[in-house]
Amino acid sequence: MKFAKAILIALILSSAACSNADPSTPRPKPERFANEIAVFARQQPQKGGIVFTGSSSIREWDTLKEDFPGLPVLNRGFGGSVANDLIVHVDTVVLRHEPKVLVTYTGSNDLTANLTVQEAFEDYTKFLDLVRERSPKTRVVVTSVKIAIKHRSQIHEVHELNQKLAEWAHDKNWVRYVDTTSYLADAKGKPIRDYYADDLIHLSPAGYVRWKEILTPVLQEEWAKAHAA
Repeated sequence: MKFAKAILIALILSSAACSNADPSTPRPKPERFANEIAVFARQQPQKGGIVFTGSSSIREWDTLKEDFPGLPVLNRGFGGSVANDLIVHVDTVVLRHEPKVLVTYTGSNDLTANLTVQEAFEDYTKFLDLVRERSPKTRVVVTSVKIAIKHRSQIHEVHELNQKLAEWAHDKNWVRYVDTTSYLADAKGKPIRDYYADDLIHLSPAGYVRWKEILTPVLQEEWAKAHAA
């Protein structure tokens, strides 16, 4: 009887300890994008091309088609999104298009939403692994998380997240990590004003020009690999 009582007390204490443990950071609710995702869902899928998805840095790339002439690019970015939103809406924004190449940008909003670097990394790679599982022939280009003048306090975290992503992608022949962040900083690591819009977060036209210049040879190579497979 005493032994059973001791076991019961231990279980109660264990349960209490678990309930007091710090939970993972709550993710923003994916349903906040219901209207945008519904618009995407009503459009006919464009199969076999290059899908760009991620947060507002992708969504606001208004010249995407003009910047990559000759390549079948499709913009499926939705502003304010985090990696968990990409997981939830993966069918609509990625898989229904059966892309040969997927270009992703996410991570900065995750950190702004107070996710830890590890949580942001795990959500991002969970999304990429999901794409790999559901569409194994799709080649993936991971563009690095950018620094922002307005979010200077996050720059160390951004570099840490980028390092984790680069290391994760290193031995995977279906993923290509591309540094699209270092050009935004000067020799001392400080953000260069000309590459930022007036909000000091998003890219200016000059910033998109540099991003395009970096990605153009990458997309040409990955598109060729996708067709050679």
